[in-house]
Amino acid sequence: MSREQAQQILKEAQRVAVATHVSPDADAISSATGLVQILRRLGKTAEAFCDDDLPARLKAIPHVEEIARIARGSFDLLVSVDASDPGRLGKAFAELQGLPLLNIDHHVTNTRFGTINWVDPSAVATAEMVLWLAEDLGVALDAELASILLAGIVGDTMGLRTANVNARILREVTRLMEAGASLPALVDALFNRRPLAAVRLFGQALVGVQVESGVIWTVITREMRAASGLTHANDLSLSSFLIGVEEARIAAVFTERDDGKVEVSMRARPGYDVARVALAFGGGGHPPAAGCLLPGPMEEVIPLILAALKTAARDSQGETSEGR
Repeated sequence: MSREQAQQILKEAQRVAVATHVSPDADAISSATGLVQILRRLGKTAEAFCDDDLPARLKAIPHVEEIARIARGSFDLLVSVDASDPGRLGKAFAELQGLPLLNIDHHVTNTRFGTINWVDPSAVATAEMVLWLAEDLGVALDAELASILLAGIVGDTMGLRTANVNARILREVTRLMEAGASLPALVDALFNRRPLAAVRLFGQALVGVQVESGVIWTVITREMRAASGLTHANDLSLSSFLIGVEEARIAAVFTERDDGKVEVSMRARPGYDVARVALAFGGGGHPPAAGCLLPGPMEEVIPLILAALKTAARDSQGETSEGR
């Protein structure tokens, strides 16, 4: 099985580069940092890389300051965590082509691009899979490692509120808390804190909210970001806020980046699937939460995505009605 293969290749490697995806979220940074700490405790050289700026709220995760943009140096193994396809890794592994690649991920849209692929959609977060690895490799939990891994689980379950949270997850969270991780502190850092500029940008974006055929959506332009003073808008969780609107089945936020590309963040209520839409446009994710990055311009991207999302909202109506 791929889990056993993942254990074996990690045991054999001595110098490991761990890369995660651009536009990083808590699970991406938690998985990368957590795996690095596990490997270091086994006496190995390990470094984490992410080809993007890290949102301020993720700095609550221990050792996040050690993450570099580009992987340079001598390594004998590259590990990708929480990335559904190699394009999501950006330039983080630009100088490491040709190395064996271990792909660890929980996204159902993963393209199995590794030499070894351990992809388990039953995991609520890639950080949960890294927790399993710690157990498999005999690395004991302490407060620091537990906090790192709990951050990813909390982040990808929206504070333990998503439909895939079950008794197994609660048992694992309990173990992490017993090891010294603080659930209240992580929830506060990941969900309750944001800069004033983000609130101002929220205000601008909410003015333009529209609802069409069960799809709620809005846009964030470069001009809006400049007016708010927020240079990076990929971590606002605005789509998660919009999916709470009663009239919505699917939510989308279109964010115009400085390079002219358009980042699309999508959320769905239980029974609806935005992962298929994201995958069709070169992205990925989970049925309730997914995203993609398109070349732009905004006025061309929006109609394409909205048409696909409206179809997804319409096609899932019967399934959702039966499941409620």
